Amino acid sequence: MSTLSDEELAYFSGVFSPEDDSTDNTLSRHSLSVATEIPQVLAHILGNAKLTLLAEISYYRLWFPLTLKQDELGQFLPELGIPEVIDMRGGERSWRLNNVKNIKVIDNDTATFVEVLSLSSSGMTIKVPQELNAKVPRLTQLILPNGVHLDMVFEPVRTENGVMAAKISAEGESREILRQFLFSEHKAKYAHLYKKINC
Repeated sequence: MSTLSDEELAYFSGVFSPEDDSTDNTLSRHSLSVATEIPQVLAHILGNAKLTLLAEISYYRLWFPLTLKQDELGQFLPELGIPEVIDMRGGERSWRLNNVKNIKVIDNDTATFVEVLSLSSSGMTIKVPQELNAKVPRLTQLILPNGVHLDMVFEPVRTENGVMAAKISAEGESREILRQFLFSEHKAKYAHLYKKINC
């Protein structure tokens, strides 16, 4: 956890205006705030960021890793990272992309491609091929629709009716690429929520 200096607090109080309470429509609700305390469940996903910008859009919270740099005149310049999208319906968890198309994982032991059914930055479900039902596949690469391969740690949680749920963890550049992909998919799916926001 980090604390903001008086100059940083003054900067943010000038940048962000109070939330507009003139509407009760939850679907159009937008708010911005700066947080120095990040929920424990997000710390690893956000790369242990010390400072975040929190944007609330409808049922979603977007946690942007935030860094502040000073220019040669001493003015603060905020740099936003790629946000983690959190779905607030039914608990606080990473937004899950369902009806996934053209995303696969590779079992490095057998070079078998496995179809991904749903994906978030912290987990996935996959269709387990018949020949792999007898053992837990060791899956270590995620392949996105654009052909980019991401390294990840894959931890099976349960298998039912040929579908395996697993926790995943990506580090460094792989984590950033995965978060960017999911954020882009969320913006495309819910474009109406982003009309008034430049993300």
